Parts: sequence; structure tokens; C-alpha cells
Amino acid sequence: MLKMLIGMAAAVVLILPASPSLACADIALVVAVDGSGSITDEEYAFQKSAIATAFRDNDVLAILRSAGNVAVSAVFWGDGEFSTQKLDWFVIHNGNGAESFAAAIDANQRRVFGNTDIGNGMWSALDMLSDPRYCAIKTIINVSGDGKETVAPKRRQTPSLYQARQRAMKMGTTVNGLVISDEEPDLPDYYETRVILGEDAFVMEIRSFADYATAIRKKLIRELSPPTEVQVAEHRQ
Repeated sequence: MLKMLIGMAAAVVLILPASPSLACADIALVVAVDGSGSITDEEYAFQKSAIATAFRDNDVLAILRSAGNVAVSAVFWGDGEFSTQKLDWFVIHNGNGAESFAAAIDANQRRVFGNTDIGNGMWSALDMLSDPRYCAIKTIINVSGDGKETVAPKRRQTPSLYQARQRAMKMGTTVNGLVISDEEPDLPDYYETRVILGEDAFVMEIRSFADYATAIRKKLIRELSPPTEVQVAEHRQ
């Protein structure tokens, strides 16, 4: 009997995964940032600084504390012919861990340029959310950009915006948008009809990168707040 029990215990050990699974989060959020050719190096750096600053903001930290366990990551996207830049997952519990994510954003060095392949950025974010080690009650992609999806013939296989949106729908992922419409006034309408997804999805519009820092802060507060707290959080701005 003893030998049998030892054998059973050994069998159990053998079927355990080689690495521990990530704990389930209340919210998983991927910040998908435009790094296409229309974004200058100065604008790219400004976006990074604004996102990092937002995750150090007291009001954002308060929302993160009330949200429970929040897993955050970032995808910097550009031309679909090339790889996106991804940050790994950072788990923020009761607000703790936000500084590590902010520091990782600060440290990012640009390696994306080219066409405005929103679909490629979203697809990459969905890959992050599909990590088999991971689960979350609610998944969100926060897409920011200053242009529409590039449509070009004779390109290598690149996930289109339509394909990415269909995948997000199947996964039950909410997609929100932050548009910089200084050069394309109809961009908010484009994001409303072609990009965002989900019952509580929304688009925020700014007219210049000078407003990006304020907007990303408000956007994070809105999408991380429970529905009953959204109006209260916005009232404090």
C-alpha cells in the first residue's frame, strides 16, 4: 500500500505544469500605443511619458486600489510587416505595482514605425490576453492613434482591423479608443464604427498631443472604474 501511495504521488508531481500559472485578475488591460510613421519621436516620447505619469497619478492609483487585482501590459504598434513591441504583464494589487509598470513604459526604446496597422496592434494585444497561463474577469484594450488603418495591396499576411475586431468580439474583450484628430477630423467617427467594441466601450477625442496626458488619465479612470463609480470619478476631474 505504501509503495502504491508513493507511486500515485509521483504521478501527480509529473503532471503538474513546469511553471506556475498567473493568478486570475479582476481586470486585464493592454495599452495599445500608436508608433506608426505619423508619430514623431517627440510625440512617441510624449505618449510614453503621459502613460507613465498616469500610472503614478493619485486618482488613477485610487481607482486601481478599488478595482482589486489589475494586470496591465502595453503594446507599441506600427507597420504590420514588422513585430510589435510588447511589455510583459505587471500585476497591480491594491495599487501596488503601478510604479514598476510606469518605469517599464519609461524605459521602452522605440522600434516601431511605418504604416498605421491598428489591426496588427489589436491582434498583438489579443495575443497577450490569450496567454494560457492567465485569466481575467474583464479584458480591455486601450487603443490610441492619430490615423485610420492603412489599406495597401500586395502585402504579406497582416491581421486587418476587421479580423482583429472579430477576434476581440469572440473573446468578449472591450476595446476603447483615444484619438488624436488634429489631421483627421472624422477620426472619432471612424473609431466609433470600426475600432471600439463592447457594451460600455467609448472613444475619447483630443485635438493635439498637448492634451494626451490629461486624456489618458481620464480614460484610465473611466475604463477601470466600476460602472456605478464612473460618473463620480469623472466629476472629480
